[in-house]
Amino acid sequence: MRNSVLICILLAMLAEMHGQSAIFLHHSTGEGVFVEGKVASWINQYNSKNGTNYTVTARAYPGTPYPWENYPYDYWNLWLNGQCSSTDINIQCLGNILQSYDMVIYKHCFPGAGIGPDNGAAAVNSSVKTIGNYKLQYRALRGLMDQYPTKKFIIWTLAPLHRLETTTEEAARAREFVNWVKSTWLTEDGKSHPNIYIFDFYNLVAESNTNPVNGKINCLKYEYEKSHTNGDSHPNLLANQTVGPIFAEFIVNTFKGQSTGINKYDDNRDEIVISSDPGQHQLSIDISRSGENKMSVRIFNINGQMVYNNPSSEEPTLLINTSGFLNGTYIIWIIAGQHTFIRKFAIIHG
Repeated sequence: MRNSVLICILLAMLAEMHGQSAIFLHHSTGEGVFVEGKVASWINQYNSKNGTNYTVTARAYPGTPYPWENYPYDYWNLWLNGQCSSTDINIQCLGNILQSYDMVIYKHCFPGAGIGPDNGAAAVNSSVKTIGNYKLQYRALRGLMDQYPTKKFIIWTLAPLHRLETTTEEAARAREFVNWVKSTWLTEDGKSHPNIYIFDFYNLVAESNTNPVNGKINCLKYEYEKSHTNGDSHPNLLANQTVGPIFAEFIVNTFKGQSTGINKYDDNRDEIVISSDPGQHQLSIDISRSGENKMSVRIFNINGQMVYNNPSSEEPTLLINTSGFLNGTYIIWIIAGQHTFIRKFAIIHG
């Protein structure tokens, strides 16, 4: 047993020394997070600080000659139904992609959340967007990924639709499918799938409050809408800059084989109070309403650089001296018990 443990440690050390690479297969929503969220910059900063060599390449996939569609059916159709190519990178087969990368990250663009009702029997070879069809396609993809136990995979949960581009019923089905992916997909067969990781993009950007002041439950959060009038479902700059560092850290933790799950992304804005006193250059955090009395706090600038870290505050209130912060926008990440709160704030020195 000691020899096995030693071998695992040595393999992990070798992976750190020689580096690991990932490819991120996306369309426009993923591009926004990757570019505006400065994912590559965050990982480069991590490498510089920790002596690692992690890289992520972004690729629009699939592309011509395949339709501009990347929903569960399309990954099944390409990778399991023989529609991929060993030479054309726009429709490359999974096995060929994995010859060049240690990890594959893939997602679906927001039309994938436009899920209709299940009418009749589900079919794995159906392009109709229903929960039943999605489940069959995800099970097939799970089996395919199991065939590459030395590789890792990150799958995003769905990207929610703008409230003006969906119905209450469609939006509820999108959340239902996301919940199934998170709670059932990797456990229902009684087998272990240790190389498959789920990045819960949906719950970072979807409205979870039943009656929000603005917006609509199970849709893209109001503050993350590019427009409040035209129904564009692409998340805005604020969303991308908020999610980018979280996604980057998730990738790094997956490379390292560490636990990547955060127990709960919480958007209950009444449970924490963040206030500032510009005259004193202080930021105050109060989590007492959440019922917790301890927290850890990290603050990142929009380039993904950590500028503050308090791994263990033993009180429900915390004062942070911001006199050393440059003017600009920051992302604050607060973990209290089983809850994770993510907020943005700005520093403007007079």
